Amino acid sequence: MSTPNFYNERAAAERIAAEQENLPQRREQHVRCAERWEEMAQAAQETERRTAINEADKRAKILS
Repeated sequence: MSTPNFYNERAAAERIAAEQENLPQRREQHVRCAERWEEMAQAAQETERRTAINEADKRAKILS
């Protein structure tokens, strides 16, 4: 499992927990946690994208 997928799964779990929570403060805490997991997933996706680009550039330089 990739890091972004793991983070997105954690975000989904937090959203489920928020829906099931009765206390408003705890519900908000779960929502905030979900938002942070989603932010981390986006950052991890961007890192993977940049890594792939950098590796492709390195291969291109080696071949040229």
